[in-house]
Amino acid sequence: MVAAALHAPPPISVRPIGHPFCRHISAAPELLGSWRDRPRAEFAIIDEGPGLSGSSFHAVIVWLRRQGIGQERIHLFPSHRGGPGAQADAETVAALSQCQTHVAGFEDVFDGAVAPGLRDWIGHLLGKADVELHEISGGAWRDYLSVPTGAWPPALPAFERRKFIASAGGERWLIKFAGLGETGQRKLGTAKALHEAGFGALPAGLCHGFLVERWIHADRLDRAAPARDLLIEWLGRYLGWRAARLQADEAGASLNQLARMAVQNCEEALGENLAHALQTWFACQPSPGPTPRVEIDGRLHAWEFLVRPHGLLKTDAFDHCRSHDLIGCQGIEWDVAGARVEHDLSAAELSRLVGRIEQATLIDRALVDYFEPCYLAFQLGLWTIAGHSTDEEERMRSTRAVERYKAGLVRLLAC
Repeated sequence: MVAAALHAPPPISVRPIGHPFCRHISAAPELLGSWRDRPRAEFAIIDEGPGLSGSSFHAVIVWLRRQGIGQERIHLFPSHRGGPGAQADAETVAALSQCQTHVAGFEDVFDGAVAPGLRDWIGHLLGKADVELHEISGGAWRDYLSVPTGAWPPALPAFERRKFIASAGGERWLIKFAGLGETGQRKLGTAKALHEAGFGALPAGLCHGFLVERWIHADRLDRAAPARDLLIEWLGRYLGWRAARLQADEAGASLNQLARMAVQNCEEALGENLAHALQTWFACQPSPGPTPRVEIDGRLHAWEFLVRPHGLLKTDAFDHCRSHDLIGCQGIEWDVAGARVEHDLSAAELSRLVGRIEQATLIDRALVDYFEPCYLAFQLGLWTIAGHSTDEEERMRSTRAVERYKAGLVRLLAC
């Protein structure tokens, strides 16, 4: 959109690599073509950051400077007005501050004056004129859980998409940004399929990239657990359905990439000895065979489920396989491993879960075992990042999650 507004050539995509807090660009100078030799050419860097360290922005700035591009010719288009977070070093802060920065906030663009406001769009979609919007991004959705803050689940505010609650005519709707164009349409299709199968809320439609679905007021699974047999039966039906209905063409991370991530996260959290033990563990595992890739759920934490009289409903179930992380689309065994971890399934319960899923598709038990430390390590890294929050209560929630995943890895390696 920036390129279109500037009448510029199509943008170039680069992917900074390295440690999340110390990214760098590995690209040939020829990537810039003749633009490098045009003294009046200016360069725009567009990114959803800056995040905790601002290292992605900094990596591109450094690379451009090495190509002879002066700082005054570099423009930044971040997604927010705040600077980089607590992990940014002085060099990064200085480099970002010396570039010209351009930000168009959501409220500035969709205030209802220059362009129609989100409230107008939602009202038109729902056929209601009295829509009220309340933002629930950044973990604020927990204000609507009807539980004290001490019982709130942890959240990942930096990773959450923009969310609102719309109230109209005595009803509530969840408004969540899903994506523009084909991306949003695909997610709407998944949301409709989930609802028709009895696993998700009713979607009303897509509104300029925002998915609108009915808000369900119900207890979360972490607060009102059903009988274990019912939980396993429901999980089995749900994961079996995903495996059969949500097959994917694109591939996520390879097994080797997942193993390297797990070893790296283990080393950072638990030290070299346990990381070496995990590396040895992976080397001793039988090589899993090829498995069909599916749109995994990726979020099987208990607080992600709603307890209803007729069973469970899954929230936020249509796009985690396409998050900005390593995992991507995997075999449904990834979610089986996630269910095993998040619901503390015993060996017998895991066998019953696999048996229920296998009414729809075969499960590679060796792959479930292989994925378990990968899942634990991924969650460990995710909640470690969340633990950098400036809010003390949020840090405590994240720390409890981190300790739980650490304990899971230690327990697995002790077997």
